[in-house]
Amino acid sequence: MSKSRRENPTRVTIKDVAQVAGVSVTTVSNVLNGRTEAMTEETLQRIQETIRVLGYRPSSVARSLVTKRTATIGVMIAEIETAVYLQTLNFIEPIARNAGYNILLSTTTHKRDDEKQAIELLLENQVDGIVSLSTSTYLDDDYLAQLPPTIPPMVLFNRSVTHDRFDQINVDNTNGVIRAIDYLVGLGHQQIAHLYGPKSRISSLERLEGYQLGLEKHGLEYNEQYVRSGDFETTQEHWEQSTQQLLDLSPRPTAIIGANDRVAAVVMRTAQRAGLRVPEDMSIIGIDDQPFCTYLNPALTTIDMSIIEIGKRAIRMLLERINRTRTTTEHVILRCPLIIRESSGPAPSAAH
Repeated sequence: MSKSRRENPTRVTIKDVAQVAGVSVTTVSNVLNGRTEAMTEETLQRIQETIRVLGYRPSSVARSLVTKRTATIGVMIAEIETAVYLQTLNFIEPIARNAGYNILLSTTTHKRDDEKQAIELLLENQVDGIVSLSTSTYLDDDYLAQLPPTIPPMVLFNRSVTHDRFDQINVDNTNGVIRAIDYLVGLGHQQIAHLYGPKSRISSLERLEGYQLGLEKHGLEYNEQYVRSGDFETTQEHWEQSTQQLLDLSPRPTAIIGANDRVAAVVMRTAQRAGLRVPEDMSIIGIDDQPFCTYLNPALTTIDMSIIEIGKRAIRMLLERINRTRTTTEHVILRCPLIIRESSGPAPSAAH
């Protein structure tokens, strides 16, 4: 092709492409939108070559004015500092991009007003849908039900309240902990302790329920002394104190299930500093399966909260609603498998 790349620094428009290729704007538009059935091969190749040489990029703004869509999906993440939900972005973003959507990330806290403001900001940016990854804090989120019916689809994860008009994903915290109890009892553990998270979160209470039901399932008595606060919203020193209180008990627990992986990491270090071997003297299990678990010494056994699967399911559910391949709401509860690593083993008496 004899035409050289334009040196004009201004943005190349569809009119420029049409002029250089010697066709109408409508013909170029047909090529950009895949409507080439009635077009000759020579015309198609000439337009495609012109687009390549000129470096033309379709305007997403102009396209959105026609389609009434921005090709943007809002992802709202609570407590981004914990890095749990950040793992999902590595899977949400490629799936969205392959479907032709960009991601607009918004961070918030577990406070109602902050979350409401974040959602309103995403709606003001006219996103085509929203994925909300929140904490399970009991929240007055009636404002969600009051949003107008014209808002784009939303997928909510980890809500303490069920909303019939939105797709939702939750995890089976209760049975995840029961599964851990089954495993520990199978290794001969009878004194099993649990550090739980804040009572303001339904996930903490579901895990505590799983702990109680797991003990009951195996005929083990629930002992309040073996249940201490491991609130992951407090300081590391608090977790150390809670762990030390458990280590000072008689009989001392032979296994501890932490409120999450960070708490379990503090439990491990506190136990090791007290001269205990993990897992020979003390088995430790976390919750979440964060990336650092494999870097601890020993590597941490943990209840997998299926964070990666949550991200994949959430974006796919949202795309179904955006593309209207599914019109009914869906509520999903994901299983929490136990990931067995080196921090758990037979109870001390069972090891000999």
